Amino acid sequence: MKKTMRAAIFEGNGVITIKEIEVPKIQKGDDIILKVLVCSICGTDVHVLSVPPAFDMEPGHVLGHELVGEIVEVGDQVRNFKVGDRVVVNPNEYCGVCTYCRMNFPNQCENIVPMGLGGDGGFCEYTKVSEKCAYKIPQDMPNEIAVFAEPLACAVNCINKIRITPGESATVIGAGPIGLLMIQLLKASGASPIIVSEPNQLRREYAIKSGADYAINPMETNLEAFVLDKTRIGTDVAIDVVGSQIVDAIKAIRKGGKVLLFGINKNAKPVISQREITVKEAMVLGTWLANATFPKTVRILESGVLQLGGLVTHTLPLSKLEEGIDLLRRGEGIEVIIDMSL
Repeated sequence: MKKTMRAAIFEGNGVITIKEIEVPKIQKGDDIILKVLVCSICGTDVHVLSVPPAFDMEPGHVLGHELVGEIVEVGDQVRNFKVGDRVVVNPNEYCGVCTYCRMNFPNQCENIVPMGLGGDGGFCEYTKVSEKCAYKIPQDMPNEIAVFAEPLACAVNCINKIRITPGESATVIGAGPIGLLMIQLLKASGASPIIVSEPNQLRREYAIKSGADYAINPMETNLEAFVLDKTRIGTDVAIDVVGSQIVDAIKAIRKGGKVLLFGINKNAKPVISQREITVKEAMVLGTWLANATFPKTVRILESGVLQLGGLVTHTLPLSKLEEGIDLLRRGEGIEVIIDMSL
């Protein structure tokens, strides 16, 4: 294995550079060294590179956290993996011993280290993860399917919260990659109709391809009025994938419906009518990261029930990472993958 590698380093204030740095080494018995095969660009990566950044991150870290890798070295305490295995990664390393970990909420770990934010990520040739954060995938699973594991695990956590049943209706606000995964999971669960609110035309087109019954531009069409026209009373559930649309989500649901808040926007401070929540007897839920959903997610990927390959619009080399980020920033890409073999 090489001693140095190419890596995308966050320099702060919207700057990212490709540098030659040392390949990570085994430091703990449960460490695994991965050769990164592909790593997709998440909306979080785009927001980190905003000026000012929408997420707090110390300069000097390798960006990226949605990756597929091949094991090239294991620590002496690793029991479930061997060199040559292909894996996907839970990028949020949890301690396993804090109060929340012991309550089976590893996504709420008090000592969590988020890959690509608090620790080095996947936009590089090699990366290090702990055994408990790696999940084996079949050798014949295409990289462009496996790379959806992390965002899909988050979406599965979301669907687990709302417990959608066949015939229930849903509103999805935001049709970026996560929103499109939500739509496909809702469709596979038997939801109908699925109404999507998304200002970007390309994303609206992909929402329909992903199984949405309707996709409207909220800048031109009033969401609440449209939902009432199609359902008479509102949808059973509404999911805000944007992080600032709780007001519209509450308006979209029927009485006794559920609102799920997924997106994160620390600058959003909407004025909420608590009376509307009370009178509607609405259930408002939050969801954060993946929560013990990776094993189920790998099985979903293996099943082929979701149409994921068609969501990949661009595959680029590491040297064109900034180009890929700009594509997403401009709304001209859906799933943009960095292929380390290019």
